[in-house]
Amino acid sequence: MKSTRARILVCGLLCGVLAFATDALAWEFPFFPFVHFVPNSQAFWDYSKNWTTNFGPAYRDTVEDPKNMVPCTGRYALCFHSGPEPFPCRLTPGGRFANCKCTIEEGPNFVLITAILNYQVYLDTIAVCGADGSYCTGQPDKAPVCQAIKERKLIPGAQIISTFSTDVQADISAVLDGSMAPTVCSKGPYAGCMTAPCKKTLSGDAECSCPVFWGPFQLTGEGAQCTLPFPLVPSASYSVIDID
Repeated sequence: MKSTRARILVCGLLCGVLAFATDALAWEFPFFPFVHFVPNSQAFWDYSKNWTTNFGPAYRDTVEDPKNMVPCTGRYALCFHSGPEPFPCRLTPGGRFANCKCTIEEGPNFVLITAILNYQVYLDTIAVCGADGSYCTGQPDKAPVCQAIKERKLIPGAQIISTFSTDVQADISAVLDGSMAPTVCSKGPYAGCMTAPCKKTLSGDAECSCPVFWGPFQLTGEGAQCTLPFPLVPSASYSVIDID
């Protein structure tokens, strides 16, 4: 009986050490595998039939109206101002993704309905909230995507998901209504981090693997830089506004 108990104890300890080591390796090596999308096919998302707006694929992070940002609650990664140090977004080999260091936040947050990187969850969410998100305005966690995030079912393997903070939502809304002038960037690469998969690092921040889109984009905040030293790229979104 004692030997059996000892074997169980040793097995339990080894399994715990292996789980910790595997989790730690995720942060020490940037090539730790991620499922980036559901379905996990770049061709699926790039196919125009599956675009969520007329402006490109979901990972372009296109905002046409403030109602597109549906309210959720809980823990989230904030990547919107990542790009330069000390929260860099570094291109991976091939340039299709960027590894972004982001802060981890808790509380109200917003998911851009047109940038949900799980297609079935996207369909479930627009069925409840409407294609523009208007049926979920002012109703935290009504959107199915919020529950998928809480249950870690949005992107397999993700410990946390990148969304917008209330400040970012307010800034983008102000850009859309013309009360804030963003930094407008001409065509170039940027990380579209909305609903990107992330893992918590040993330092307490998040490391998120964000798809990269090549096109015009906007940035908010003082000192925003459209171009960063290679291999860095800004994290950004594309708001549909008239540029005079």
